[in-house]
Amino acid sequence: MLSTSDWTFGLEIWLPDFPQPIDIKGTGEASALLADKWPVTFGPAFERALAVCAAVMEGLLPADDAKLALIDAAEEVGISWMDRIYYVPDRPDGLTKSPPAGQVH
Repeated sequence: MLSTSDWTFGLEIWLPDFPQPIDIKGTGEASALLADKWPVTFGPAFERALAVCAAVMEGLLPADDAKLALIDAAEEVGISWMDRIYYVPDRPDGLTKSPPAGQVH
């Protein structure tokens, strides 16, 4: 069974008529969101996102492909999203810092 948090970093999705963003951590959650709550259930990016989620859950594609497909579906219908960074440790040598929090798209 596929983990619910199989992405490197999750997404926050702002659906219309929802007071808070929805935190999506992986392919299973993305698939459920598309099937149960997505406001526009047609269009090439929506259909591709469903197909990519299914392929990821079957082990045919890498998990982050589902995240990218969900982003495309969101952008197709003007839904705002943001990369969700839970924790990225700083490097011990001090050369790089954690990336800034995601920007809303």
